[in-house]
Amino acid sequence: MSNVNGALNEQQLRAAGGEGGVMLVVAGAGTGKTRTLVEKVGAIVRQGTAAPENILVLTFSRKAAEELRERVRAALGASADAIPMGTFHSFCLGALREAADDYLGWSGRDRFPAVMDDAARAGLLGELVAGRRERFLGIPDDVVLSLMEGTRRVDPRIAARLDALGVSAELERLRAEFDERKLAAGLLDFEDMIGHFSRLLRERPAVRRRMIDRYRYILVDEFQDTAPGNFEVIELLCPDVGRNLFAVGDDAQSIYGFRGARPGYLVEMRRHFPEAAVVTLERNYRSRAEIVRRSDRFIARNRGGVRKHLTAVRGAGGAVVPVPAGSIREECARLSQIVERERAAGATIAVLYRNNWQGEAVRRECRVADAAGVSLMTMHASKGLEFDAVIVIGVADGIIPDPAADIEEERRLLYVALTRARDRLYVIHRANADGSPARFARELGWGKRRGPVAWLRDAIASARAARGRRREAGSDRTVRSEIRGDAQCESW
Repeated sequence: MSNVNGALNEQQLRAAGGEGGVMLVVAGAGTGKTRTLVEKVGAIVRQGTAAPENILVLTFSRKAAEELRERVRAALGASADAIPMGTFHSFCLGALREAADDYLGWSGRDRFPAVMDDAARAGLLGELVAGRRERFLGIPDDVVLSLMEGTRRVDPRIAARLDALGVSAELERLRAEFDERKLAAGLLDFEDMIGHFSRLLRERPAVRRRMIDRYRYILVDEFQDTAPGNFEVIELLCPDVGRNLFAVGDDAQSIYGFRGARPGYLVEMRRHFPEAAVVTLERNYRSRAEIVRRSDRFIARNRGGVRKHLTAVRGAGGAVVPVPAGSIREECARLSQIVERERAAGATIAVLYRNNWQGEAVRRECRVADAAGVSLMTMHASKGLEFDAVIVIGVADGIIPDPAADIEEERRLLYVALTRARDRLYVIHRANADGSPARFARELGWGKRRGPVAWLRDAIASARAARGRRREAGSDRTVRSEIRGDAQCESW
């Protein structure tokens, strides 16, 4: 971004002062979020608000933690090494180890547990589910596990039916057995790190007091990714009196609902911390004006977020190009042409897609991986990155938005993809079988709405077909269908 080495703007300066208290920084895409947080750390140290060892910096991924560590070290030199910086998981695990005697005392363990990796966790859960599939009415294992973990959004009406059919009670038994097996095997999974640390702080006041006295200033990056467990840790470490908390994030970029992230913690910050000052960063240093305007109009369709009015510091001169395609083959042809043109211009390029299988199809069918020296990645993986040219592929109903996902989070996910582009943004979109434009293509301003009569006729036909399917399938299959979405039912 163009202000990386320049002076801070007035919004950034207001946020990055060294004074204490509670502050939320709502940082729009490309507005210099990380630099502002790094400057805040530097100001706290230089002005003596807290010593380096009394500052805690938390984020949500190892990659983000490492970037912060490097940039704080560049700003502060050797004194940065004394600042605890890391993910919520690594911090909580380290704190449990430090307070091992207290932890073992209430957890019923005779030794500190080993950490399960993802493969071991999935294997144990799969083993537990395998013996009781009939009790879950044939719901796929991955859906059962996401329901158990509370990371799948379920309509309240469906939740009531799950209760009536005994599925909810079975999920609780599954969770209890999973916890018992981990305890017996001396194991700890990633979510236990946060949950057990919170419980330790609640049940051992002396440990909590020690932690509060040590960490006089807490800074949280990517605050929009906060899940309930993360927020509980923050609240326990920030007492009502004399608390110093600096949180930075963008609710429009909250894309990890499947991990339990809730943008409401950012949007409703003052409900939890009434004294919080709020600063909004609205100067986009990344993208040309055309990209900023189009993406902002798109995300404005979401309700209840923090309203921002981004301005493009780099001005006009960019391009937002809709690329209609009638088939996968045509999509590949258009993609290859764009990649070749951008490659010839010496641009950095990213090809972004919703699902991993799309990336595999691009490599297999489109054969652009070698032709680009290209970055091929999911929209989730692109967060925090930027490129001269971004090509978003597969914008089609049933892919993005995913019919089984929350529509507002799907919109935020596409917004993240759009805002990775510095100069040129290409969106390859496919119409529906009836010729109507894809929903998100229409929301981006491309394609016309179909007339109300046509929509009503199709809606009636769809409702009749759905009723027929339900009569044939029976109530159990109806529950499964509504949980995952009609588009995926046939694979069950």
